[in-house]
Amino acid sequence: MKKEISRKFCVAPMMGYTTPYARKLYRILSKNSFLFSEMIATKSLINSKSRENIIDNDFNNPVALQVGGSEIDELKKASQIALAYNYDEINLNVGCPSKAVQKGSFGACLMRDKLLVRNCIEALQNAKIEATLKCRLGLGKELNYEFFEEFIDEISKTGIKIIYVHARNAILNGISPQGNRTIPPLNYNFVKKIKYRFPNISFILNGGIDSIDKAEKLIKEFDGVMVGRLIKNNPFILKDVDTKIFKEKNIPIDESIINNYFEYIKPKLGLESIFRLMSPLLNIFFSVPHSKVYKSKINDYMKDQKINLIEDLLIKFISEKKLS
Repeated sequence: MKKEISRKFCVAPMMGYTTPYARKLYRILSKNSFLFSEMIATKSLINSKSRENIIDNDFNNPVALQVGGSEIDELKKASQIALAYNYDEINLNVGCPSKAVQKGSFGACLMRDKLLVRNCIEALQNAKIEATLKCRLGLGKELNYEFFEEFIDEISKTGIKIIYVHARNAILNGISPQGNRTIPPLNYNFVKKIKYRFPNISFILNGGIDSIDKAEKLIKEFDGVMVGRLIKNNPFILKDVDTKIFKEKNIPIDESIINNYFEYIKPKLGLESIFRLMSPLLNIFFSVPHSKVYKSKINDYMKDQKINLIEDLLIKFISEKKLS
């Protein structure tokens, strides 16, 4: 039976960033945020020998596994794998505009074929895990609400309950994936309009949410929000999510956060790059004055694999800076 889970505040899937290690840190910082894996191609999910390093889920629930693919048999297998790894949701990416993804026949280019996307969602669906979609408003430089509504109408025939919408078009040629996150104009009104057109589907808004205060305001208008770059740049802002969004008691950044994270990563040293293990934590220095000396020392310690010294240094840093 599927669980009832809040998606009021979601951390977006981000390639190279929402690793199992980042998700562990995010969960330490916020009990309530809904987390996502990186997008993983279904072929890699099924066949990769290093799958554990990509989709390991150390009880970081609630959490979704995002996949990219359009082969029906592969998607069915992916749904079973997500269930086996204790994910709460499997999400189909129909929003990524990169050339590599297009070559694999998945991502935003699938919005051209709404019937295929419907079949893909149906392949992911089973009684024990939520199958969801992440999409754009449409394709190309011109916004077209009719295209968006017709696409969602077809997908709605699957009985889907949750759709995440990056409120921009995807431009498949001429700009980079990074440009696709900023150049196509945002249109929250399209998402608002579709929400009223399909009241049985929860629409989670993504795109242009650059502060927790903005997220808090938008939650009043939409079924939830999904935030990406804000968290990538400063994951420690997640501690404000439980306080401001979920109205829980403020928990300061203290040594227990550092201890909990290092307890998780220390056994993985040698099996995984120390830079990958440490990467999620290093933005503790975000916007903190006079932290350059600490960054330099940590970089030296990482080169020498001195993980205990890094832990001690980070504890000293938060003690001296009195991070709230």
